[in-house]
Amino acid sequence: MHLIALAASVLGIEVDELLEHLKKNAMAWSALALFALIALVFGLVALNAWFTLVWGPIVAPLLIAAGALLIALGIYAAIAIADSIARRQATQRRNAAEKTALVTTAALTALPLVLKSDLMKKVGIPIGGALAAAYLLAKPGSSHGHSNGHDPD
Repeated sequence: MHLIALAASVLGIEVDELLEHLKKNAMAWSALALFALIALVFGLVALNAWFTLVWGPIVAPLLIAAGALLIALGIYAAIAIADSIARRQATQRRNAAEKTALVTTAALTALPLVLKSDLMKKVGIPIGGALAAAYLLAKPGSSHGHSNGHDPD
């Protein structure tokens, strides 16, 4: 909770103010939820009465139950798919982090051995320095030796 409050304050949101606002309106939101639930129940009662007239007293509640079950299964499928995607992305991030750690560890382990070799001292380090210098000189925006800061064009 402390981290959320810190992040919110960075974004300019006062958490205390937000919580006070939510507490102040809690009764209004509760009343809204209660009346929405009442409307849903009476809508289902009216649907049941209509289905009873059309299909009979046994089939009507079964149709409503089947509809509710289909909605619940749809919500469950959506949650399962979202959870599966989130798990797969987390696994991919974890694998990428492990791969990076493995390569870094291997490079750090091999570096002292490579630097001790005579071939690296005589050839590798000068070539690496030349490549680094060429890269820095070829970078866009570099002055290429002009000290006045103006292009000669």
